[in-house]
This record gives sequence, C-alpha cells and structure tokens, in this order.
Amino acid sequence: MAPTEAELIDDLNRLMAEEAEACLRYFQIRFRLRGRGRETAEKFFDEAIKETLEHADAIAKQIHALGHVPSLQINVSLDEGPMTPDDALAEALEVETAALDAYQDFLPRVAGHATLEPFIRQQIAIETEHVQDIQDVLRAPGNLTLVIKPGA
Repeated sequence: MAPTEAELIDDLNRLMAEEAEACLRYFQIRFRLRGRGRETAEKFFDEAIKETLEHADAIAKQIHALGHVPSLQINVSLDEGPMTPDDALAEALEVETAALDAYQDFLPRVAGHATLEPFIRQQIAIETEHVQDIQDVLRAPGNLTLVIKPGA
C-alpha cells in the first residue's frame, strides 16, 4: 500500500530534522577539534555545516512544494571535550552513513512519485559521495588530507 501524503510529509520532516541535527553536530565538533590536522578538519566541518543546512533547506522546499509547512523537531545532546580530527571524521562517517541509510530506506516509499523519487535519488548520490570521501581520508593513516571541492 502506498504511503499517504501525510506519511510522506512526516518522513520528509524527519529527514529534514536529521540533516539539521547533523549541522548542529558538525558545528559542535568543529570547536572540539584539537591536535595535528585541526585546521584542515575545521575547513572540512565548515563545509559540512553548509552542506547539511543546504540539504535540510532542500527537503523543506520539497515539503513546501507539496503544499505543507516544514515542521522541525530536534532533540539533540552533543558531547563536550576535545577530539582529534580522526575521531571527528569517524563520527562524521557515522552521521553520513545514517543519512545515507535514511534516504535509501525512504526511496521505496516514493517510488514513482514525479518529484520526490528523483530528489531522493539525488540525495542518495550525494550522501554516497560524502561517505566515500570520508572513508578515503580515514583509510590514509596519519595523513589527514581533506580536499574541499570547488563549489561544494
């Protein structure tokens, strides 16, 4: 049975909240960074903050295009204390993997929808690239080399 529009909107609101939560998490992580590679990692997290906010905004626009008002509900508790760039990237990998999983889980619910299916497929491609980029950096032991893509 196909989901109702109300169910799709609930799911979109949840995805939007997850992106907004990731933005807040990355904001906090950026200020917790200590040690070698901190400045490079800060640049990565600056970009990640922008990207997650852009993702939340894109989802909000989808909700609005469907004739609804986005509803943001976030309940987040963030850790404190210093963290190394490697630990921060490992946490970012968890966040990005969770986002990828959420979009992949949502895709069958929008199969055949003229606007939502292509949008969710695009988000899956973006999140897949994020996961792969972070994995590549983490695989290079002792070499924190993050490349911020132009226009990203």
